[in-house]
Order: sequence, then structure tokens, then C-alpha cells
Amino acid sequence: MKKLNLLYIVLCMSFVMNAQIQKENFNANTIPTGWTTTTPASGCTWEFGYTGTIKGSGFTTPASFPTGGVIFDDDACGAGMNNHIELTSPEVDLVAAGVISAAIEITYNHQTFANDGDFLVDVWDGSAWQNILMVTGDSPAADTGTNTTSTIDVTPFINSAFKVKFIYDDENSLTWGVGIDDYQLLDTATAGIEDLVGLGFKYYPNPVINDVITLHASEDISLVNVYNTIGQKVIAKKPAALEDTVNLQNLPSGVYIVQVAIGRKEGTFKIIKP
Repeated sequence: MKKLNLLYIVLCMSFVMNAQIQKENFNANTIPTGWTTTTPASGCTWEFGYTGTIKGSGFTTPASFPTGGVIFDDDACGAGMNNHIELTSPEVDLVAAGVISAAIEITYNHQTFANDGDFLVDVWDGSAWQNILMVTGDSPAADTGTNTTSTIDVTPFINSAFKVKFIYDDENSLTWGVGIDDYQLLDTATAGIEDLVGLGFKYYPNPVINDVITLHASEDISLVNVYNTIGQKVIAKKPAALEDTVNLQNLPSGVYIVQVAIGRKEGTFKIIKP
């Protein structure tokens, strides 16, 4: 997963408060407002506000959601029926909100028995569901006492009716189940520049037009680095000026991460070259 993916996850974790578009922690013991769920033939359903240990996550050091989460306990449903269940978020108009770059972050714990059971995350692209995560094995490994957190880019699926759907399927077997906690939908284009806003920093246009992006601040911009999607630094500048332009003419179309320093403060943001 590559260096940039690690950088990207760190950035999202560092700035989620101001970049947040939608959030649900599933702490309450009822389904959150606006969310919908299906009920499989077995009659079993999601359990919200669950604070106990996660089934199958270990005998010596099991995992849990101390402040609450949502689980589907397949082990409690018995054998003989295929448990396929879904949990869908409310719609968000990302186009009207001006979002050009987005990601979802989710904490989960998926445990299998004999490798049976699948956990999937789909997003609505405006006309069809698209799968962005499929977990077929134990995640994380049992007896670690931890949960798994994934950050997934959903920029290609931005539309005016964006929503996310969590799916669990026991593959017609008796297995453990899945737990979900702390879902967030993030605006990643503006997630990393909060520390620079007070210094008058702004950048435009994004997506980039005519291969050039302009950076402006009320204090000298001391450093500009541009990284590609495999973490390579493709542009490095030290402008020492209130305004600077970055020419992307020699770079292929795609997504880039721009790092900017003004004095002792740094910010990082995502740009798109069509």
C-alpha cells in the first residue's frame, strides 16, 4: 500500500474534525436517524449500541467497542439459513456541497469460522452500487484486542445522492459475524490546510486548469512539494514569496498531494489534474 496511502491515512486521521461531512458512531441502542436496514429470513438483525466483546475476536484478549458500535451476531442466529443483511446511510449531496475529493473511514471487526462470512462496503455512484471494500477473512486477527480501521478514497463516486451501504453475508454457514464503529465521510481536498487559513492561504483552481495552480498567502510561502499517487516527490520548490504558481504541464493527468509550508506551519491538500 504504498507510501502515499500511509501518508493519506495519516492526513485524514489528523484533520477529520474540520473535514467531516457525515459521521456515525453507532453508540445509541437504536438505528440512527436516516439509516435503513434489511432483515434476513432468519429474522436476526443488527444490534446497535453494543459494548460487549466481539464474538470470535479472541479468548484471551478479545476486541470490543467500549463506547458502543453495531454488530451482526451470526453465531446467535443459528444454522440453516443464509443471513444476508444490509445497513445503508442517508444520502448526501456532495455536488451541491462543492466536494471534489472524498474518502470514507470505518472501524470494523470481522471474524470468520472456517473462513466463512463476508463483509462488504458499497457506495452509490448516482446510478449503481460500487464495491469499495470486501473482507473475506479475519480482520484483525483474533486475540489482538484491536479493531481494523480503513480509509478508502471515494472521489470517483462523488454525486448528488451519495450514500454508503454495509453488507454482511454468512455464506449460508454458521460463523461469527461483524462489528462496525465510527464511520466517517470526509472532504479530503480541504482536510489539511486548517493551520494555514489564518495565514491567508488559498489555492486555485482545483481541478487544475491550463496545467497551473496558484498559491497565495499573507506571509511568505517557504516550501511547496508535490507528490504523485505512489508517494514520489515530483515537484519541489522554495518560493519564499507571498504568491507562487506550480506548473503541472509535464505531469500526467491524475491526483496529486501538495504540501505547503508557511513559516513553521504546514498544510497538505489534494488536487486533480484532468
